Amino acid sequence: PMILPHSPFVPTPDSQDSNCKNNQTNFEDMVAYVDKTVGRISAKLDELDLRDNTLLLFTGDNGTSGAIKSVCRGQTIKGGKGKMTDAGTRVPLIANWPGTIAGGTVLDDLVDFSDFLPTLCEAAGVSVPTELNADGHSFLPQLKGQPGHPREWAYCWYLSKKGSVEEWARTQRYKLYRTGKFYDVSADPLEKTPLDKLTPEAKEAHMLLHTALSQYTNARPAELLQPE
Repeated sequence: PMILPHSPFVPTPDSQDSNCKNNQTNFEDMVAYVDKTVGRISAKLDELDLRDNTLLLFTGDNGTSGAIKSVCRGQTIKGGKGKMTDAGTRVPLIANWPGTIAGGTVLDDLVDFSDFLPTLCEAAGVSVPTELNADGHSFLPQLKGQPGHPREWAYCWYLSKKGSVEEWARTQRYKLYRTGKFYDVSADPLEKTPLDKLTPEAKEAHMLLHTALSQYTNARPAELLQPE
C-alpha cells in the first residue's frame, strides 16, 4: 500500500516543478506516479516469470479529497472523501491476471473490502480460517467469467472526525441509512432527495436493506475510542 495520492498534495520525483503548490496539479502528478509504481511491480513480475501466475488487485480505500476535481465520462466530479455518498465510498477496483481474466471486462457486482480475504484465499487454493468468522464473499468466480455468488448488498460504517457514526446498507441501486433516509443512488448519486414514495422495486429493496442493517450493532463512538 502507498499513501499516494493522499493529501498533502506535493510534487513527485517526476514533477516538472518541484516547488509546485497547486493541489490539482500535484494530485495529477501523484496519480501518474502511482501508475508508474504499479508498472514497476508488473515489470518485476514479468522479469521473474511470475506474471501469468499472479492476480493483481488495484483499488483505493475511499473517495478523493474535496479539493480535487476529476473528469469521468465527460463529467467533472468533485471529490467526496469523508462523506458517505458514492463520491466518498465508491472506488475503482481493477483486477488483472493474464490468461485467467478476460481483458476489457466490466462487472457491476457489489464488492467490499471484506471480500478480499476470501477471494485471495480461493485464488491461493486455501480455506479462510473458520475462527475468523469472516462474512466476505469471494468474487474470484466472476473474475474468471463465471456467475459466482455476488453479494445482494454491502454495508458501510463510518466514524466521523466529529465523533458521529454513520451507517448504510446498499444494493447497486438503493441505499438505506440507519437514520431511515432512503435513496435511489442511480438517479441521485449525491443523495440530495430522499425517497418518500416507493415503487414495488424500491419497497423490496428497502425491506432487504432494513434486514441487513438489523444484523449490525450501532456501537457508540465513546465505546470504540476508549483505551484498554
